[in-house]
Amino acid sequence: MGEGEMDRFHAAAGQAALMLVESLMLVLVERRMIDADELIGAVETVIDTKRQLAEYGHEPEVARLAATLLTTLANSIAAAGPKAAARD
Repeated sequence: MGEGEMDRFHAAAGQAALMLVESLMLVLVERRMIDADELIGAVETVIDTKRQLAEYGHEPEVARLAATLLTTLANSIAAAGPKAAARD
């Protein structure tokens, strides 16, 4: 594989992994196996870690982008939480 193909492969792998994790998290919340707030707290811990890594200069652009993606994930879980509770 060439460099461009590897970049696309890694981007596709990252997208697939993030989508799979988000889907599994939402299933766990919907089935009330884990509290949405606990899950959001765990994601926020990772966001804080990525932001600290960016501040320390450890791949700052990648860390900031990861924090942004994780924030979207946390928002998705937060949005799904009340809907799951309202259905019951």
